[in-house]
Amino acid sequence: MADLLAPEKLLAAIVGHLDHDSPLVSGARELGDLHAALLPGYLDAPRRSTDLDEVTVRRQIAGVVELINSWAVFHLPRPTGARKHTHSLGEVISHVAKTFAEVWWTVRRADDEQLRHEAWFYLGQVREGYADLLADIRACRVELPLGIGLAP
Repeated sequence: MADLLAPEKLLAAIVGHLDHDSPLVSGARELGDLHAALLPGYLDAPRRSTDLDEVTVRRQIAGVVELINSWAVFHLPRPTGARKHTHSLGEVISHVAKTFAEVWWTVRRADDEQLRHEAWFYLGQVREGYADLLADIRACRVELPLGIGLAP
């Protein structure tokens, strides 16, 4: 479980500040780019192509989520009797990436200082929730679903 990304490393991976040959790092980066590509006028979506439409981007997001879930099947514990979580690891990482993209978009575009503050605060809450989930995974207190396409 040492390969799980700590919250600060996950955020660094999402923005492309980690160069590590890991499916979680590359998946987080890809999800960050894809979620950013869905935002109107997002300037920092580096791989946004003019021929990408929303359906294509959402399919790509689902594909990256599935790759992360495939990694999780072989690297995360499946404790019996642990409480069940509602989202797979890929879905959780996708949610963090989506939140980061939306917060960064809001901070760059909103004139309202209170709205920018609330956006950063929300990202902090999501980061804390992810940290709590990691602690529960490591302590075998939670079992994540396998994800669509991976169930036995």
